[in-house]
Amino acid sequence: METKIARGISWLFHPLLIPVYTLLMLLNLDIFTSHQVPVLYKKILVGIVLLTTFVLPLSATWFMARFKLVSSFFLRTKEERIYPLLVVSVFYYVTYFLMRSTHITSIFSYYMLGATLLSIMSLVVNFYRKISLHMIGIGGFTGLFLGLALNFGINLTIEVTAAIMLAGVIGFARLKSDSHDPAEIYSGFIMGALTMTLLMMIL
Repeated sequence: METKIARGISWLFHPLLIPVYTLLMLLNLDIFTSHQVPVLYKKILVGIVLLTTFVLPLSATWFMARFKLVSSFFLRTKEERIYPLLVVSVFYYVTYFLMRSTHITSIFSYYMLGATLLSIMSLVVNFYRKISLHMIGIGGFTGLFLGLALNFGINLTIEVTAAIMLAGVIGFARLKSDSHDPAEIYSGFIMGALTMTLLMMIL
């Protein structure tokens, strides 16, 4: 039962879904968006991000699985992560390019630039050792709010605390499913959180 729950958490917080969750969070924080933004416009933004950061990369991974380039969507070995990470890096940069001209999502566009950087960093690290992509994703999510709080002096204690607690749950799930060892979990979170925090602080 615990293993099934761990796998469910891993699917629910798959790294490719983190950008969508991040956008939804930002669109619902009054300090970043206006109540005047039409709901339809918000839905279009979320739809675009869902397409470019989840549907298309996942579809590409599915084709890779069909041709035996990867064994599953969770990319358990270092070798099978290379091509998916390249694809994700490209789609993340496309998302950044699409979002950067919209003032409503300026913070999110910088986040996607950071996510692109993290994808490339993950690819480089992958040649030397395995690292948790789940933890890099939630680390980046945490670093976004931590960096914004430090840079703009705004109170995001609830968001940062919730992100850290969520990171603990995801980390436990990845350990419970025997996907990573503790070093891979901690290093992934630290890399994601530190990189995104620094990026948000130099806005």
